[in-house]
Amino acid sequence: MPSPTWVRFIRASFIIPILGVCLIAGLLIGLVATADSPSATAQPIAADEGVGDSTATPTATPTATPTATPTATPTETPAATPAATTAASPTAIPTATPVATPVKPKKPKAATRERKAKNVPERPLDKQTGRRIVYDKTLMTVWVMDELDEVVYRFPVVGRWDRPVKGKYKIFSQSQRSGNPNSKVTFDHMTRFAYGMDGKTAIGFHSIPKYYDGSMMHSTDQLGLPIATGGCVRMAAKDAKKLYKWAEIGDTVVVLPSP
Repeated sequence: MPSPTWVRFIRASFIIPILGVCLIAGLLIGLVATADSPSATAQPIAADEGVGDSTATPTATPTATPTATPTATPTETPAATPAATTAASPTAIPTATPVATPVKPKKPKAATRERKAKNVPERPLDKQTGRRIVYDKTLMTVWVMDELDEVVYRFPVVGRWDRPVKGKYKIFSQSQRSGNPNSKVTFDHMTRFAYGMDGKTAIGFHSIPKYYDGSMMHSTDQLGLPIATGGCVRMAAKDAKKLYKWAEIGDTVVVLPSP
């Protein structure tokens, strides 16, 4: 006997929701299964060595070995040393050096019995060179010259114009003490180089004569005047000693003419 309509309606009301639930559950299960299954394009896992009955040997896909990229070590860049800045030196402006105008030497003036010579030059006026003694009767001055023709000494003297005559002589003797009995005088450091008018009395350089009583024949202030009575050449005691020590036998003596 068929079920009444309301019974069928009640059954259908329970069955339809159950089927819906089942359908939804099936769909969910399928989605889950699909997500868990391997991809169709996934490569098969390589077989272990020693398995020889496989019909197909899958090719192993090489795994790319990552290459270690060296990290560049930063190089310490030396700090640039600042170059020393040299301060610019001011350019020196050349200054014109004034040219000294040579002073023309004044002409010497001869000595007289009352006045000493003027403008006596530093060097003798002879034309000789080398080691020598120069006696200028005009200027009443003696120069002592060395081998290099340089002035060693220059002395004012007392002599006379007429003797010895001009010319070249040689030193022939020396005496530390000497004198003249006729004049009753003595003198020191005699250096002889010529003879007087008689050809016997020696003429030379020596200190100012002193009489036997110790007084001087004339003062040192009169050196440079032609006031001698004999032919010798008188000079200060210290100068006569210097010439005496410097001179040697055989040295040349040049006598220049009178005015």
